[in-house]
Amino acid sequence: MFSVAVPTASHLLDEEKLQGPIRELQTFARTARRNAIMEDRNYEVLLLNASYLLRPVDGSKDSGRKPVTYDLPAGVTFAIKRLGDRDFLKQADASWLFSSNGLCEPIKFLFQRKGNWVRFQVDPLTATIQKEASFIQ
Repeated sequence: MFSVAVPTASHLLDEEKLQGPIRELQTFARTARRNAIMEDRNYEVLLLNASYLLRPVDGSKDSGRKPVTYDLPAGVTFAIKRLGDRDFLKQADASWLFSSNGLCEPIKFLFQRKGNWVRFQVDPLTATIQKEASFIQ
């Protein structure tokens, strides 16, 4: 019985290591959209090699608040595809903009870990994830 349950549990753990960063990105997108609207200023999510960072675009001190950050788990990578790009590109230090009216730049994402991957886009009006395709072993 144990030998049957271990591969299933291992599969769930592998899937969670890929889905967790995607959920965090969704949270960052929603927070950036909400803050941009409420504060009437542009926000950005910096898409760094191994992390995300949320901050106002103007770079001003935000009443002592530090920028919000999230570090990707080991082995998780992502690439982005902007409007007009032919394919997904691994970009270091890309900026994803959220304007003060709540709209964001339309971007597609490809998250990978080992042989697993998830491809999705983010709705520019609502900042919600719309899954396109995935492969989880």
